[in-house]
Amino acid sequence: MTERLQRSYPDAGHTLDPATSAPRTTTTPSWVHMSTTPLQSILRGAGQDHTGPATAVWPTGQESDAAQRAGRYLPETLRYPQRTRPALAVQAIGRYTQPGQTVFDPFVGSGTTVVEAVYAGRRAIGSDIDPRWVALAARNVAYAHQLGATTAALIGHKDARHLGVVPRRIRGNVDLVLATPPARLCPPGHLARRWANADIVGQLETDLKFALYAWIPLLHPGSTVVFTTRLLHRAHQLLDLSVPIAYAAQWAGLDLVERVAALRVPLRDAHRPAMPRAARVRRYRRVQVLHDDVLVYRVPDAPPSWWRSRR
Repeated sequence: MTERLQRSYPDAGHTLDPATSAPRTTTTPSWVHMSTTPLQSILRGAGQDHTGPATAVWPTGQESDAAQRAGRYLPETLRYPQRTRPALAVQAIGRYTQPGQTVFDPFVGSGTTVVEAVYAGRRAIGSDIDPRWVALAARNVAYAHQLGATTAALIGHKDARHLGVVPRRIRGNVDLVLATPPARLCPPGHLARRWANADIVGQLETDLKFALYAWIPLLHPGSTVVFTTRLLHRAHQLLDLSVPIAYAAQWAGLDLVERVAALRVPLRDAHRPAMPRAARVRRYRRVQVLHDDVLVYRVPDAPPSWWRSRR
């Protein structure tokens, strides 16, 4: 397992040990997004050799995040920093599952995915490494049940990379994994230190490999795995986190189904989304990210042979 998890980024001098470093070259790493128009880039497929262009656009930004949550979530939900928009979760759940099926969010956060799942008549499972967000997600699910949601949700305090023993009743029963993997900006236990961008990207890939390995007992042939992510501004670079996600999914033997651009701004007409006023003011100083990347994978009918050790 350890050997399978190793991957290097020679073009960026990547190392998972923040105490060491390697010489860097002038080659631009594949995970650095160079376009000044990211949405147009993903639609054209420019620089997207790891996944190809987006084949669909979801209008998930017609209303603000706060408006999408009004009356459906507890007010303290807005404190969670990396929220998946409810409209994005609704699109994914409605497109890739049927009523009565099971949805799993391994990075549950404030509970958007599990809440929208129970509203849509799907069973939901959620986990998170932070007990604060586990408690908030549980309260949001309870609130959804008060408003009429009827299906069950199970939320636990778990590390997505190490789920432990999976209960028999849910083994092989997850139909959709909907996950927004968090990028760790600091080495574990050293919050005052800051990783280089290459280390962030490499650590995300490694974390996802451990996570995918841990999720195998939950999945069955035909299960859908959806990753959502967003371009990240950091240290004068625009990090394309879909690259390490794609590498980890390929390592796990998942089949890429499609790539989607989920808009974070309103679609005003048939030609282009509306740019927020604040974004227009800053457009010459910083590239504006108008969409979330959605990578959709499916567990093949014949998973890799090494999966058998986790069955």
